[in-house]
Amino acid sequence: MRSRIVRIAAAMAAVIICVLAFTVQAAARDVQYDFPELEMSVKVPDSMKVITQDTPSSDPVFSELNLDFNSTITAFRNANIYLCAYEPEGAYQISLMVKSDENSSAVNNYSDLTPAQLNEVLEALAPESSDSAPVQVKRGGNVFIDTKRHTASGDKTVYITQTGTVVNGMQIDLSLQKADEATTPEEDKLLANIAGSINVYTVRRDDGWSFEWWRAALWVLILVVFGVAISLFYRHRNEAKKRLLEERRRRRAGHNEPEEGAEDPMTFDEALGYSDDDEFVSRADADEMAGYDISVKDKDPTKGISYFEDEGSSIDDGSDYFDTYFEEPTEHRTVWQRMGEAIRSWFRSLGTHIGYFFGNLKKKLFSGKKKK
Repeated sequence: MRSRIVRIAAAMAAVIICVLAFTVQAAARDVQYDFPELEMSVKVPDSMKVITQDTPSSDPVFSELNLDFNSTITAFRNANIYLCAYEPEGAYQISLMVKSDENSSAVNNYSDLTPAQLNEVLEALAPESSDSAPVQVKRGGNVFIDTKRHTASGDKTVYITQTGTVVNGMQIDLSLQKADEATTPEEDKLLANIAGSINVYTVRRDDGWSFEWWRAALWVLILVVFGVAISLFYRHRNEAKKRLLEERRRRRAGHNEPEEGAEDPMTFDEALGYSDDDEFVSRADADEMAGYDISVKDKDPTKGISYFEDEGSSIDDGSDYFDTYFEEPTEHRTVWQRMGEAIRSWFRSLGTHIGYFFGNLKKKLFSGKKKK
């Protein structure tokens, strides 16, 4: 009989405990406030009266707190206050302030700072925390620094407990203000719980420089495709120039197309009448000194000789344009050689065009001054 009574009493106690727990939980239910422009949210107990920058003027909270809508919202925006929660009896209020400046952008995230850097922040905030030393606390994955101070406001003394962090370059501060008496441990715990509920949707961590293989491979692939495309373009171009040069050789020597089956076709030296490249260069240099517009651009057995010829010179063949002789045909070189030559040629051409542009600009500027 006695054991049955004990069992019934235990069951009733369990029911009472569950009901009380549910009641306490319901009474302590939090309301989430979202700030899309900041990409963050915060939770505040529903027992508190809350005003945000988006609270409409028709909300009864303004009349309940005896606040003017326009002046309150203007003050919020000027002070970067996004939310203010008031204790129902007016004993204290909690403000959420968020701003970004050069200092917060340089820090980016408190969570990414080294212990030495965090100590520097604590030392910098020490003068502002007159009632106790700043304390570093981790809440909800973010590092906060708690400070306590008091200040005079008219004939009252306002006690302020503040906790702040920096996330994504934003300085986020929660401050609990209470008049005439210091904040209690329960109030400080409430402030800590609200701070722990702050949720930044996407935290951009500053992990320093890191090598990503897939990005490097992608860039290598792009450069290879670009190089091959340039190489193919220049190969086609050089083959056309080679065919034109062969035709010019035959025309200079006064020979027709070699018949099918002919042996030992004419060499470049035989076609032009120059014993070697040095003789060609010397004759081109002599013509240039004589006043002809001729300049030898390149002399290399793997690249050949590039020159510009002018009518009437000793190497004139009746045309005026750039000509290139390849002692070793393009197609006999490797892909990497062709690619390297194509890239070098492109940069040389770019440099030439830039030089022409600034040269002409300089002439125009100086010619304009002389006319004046």
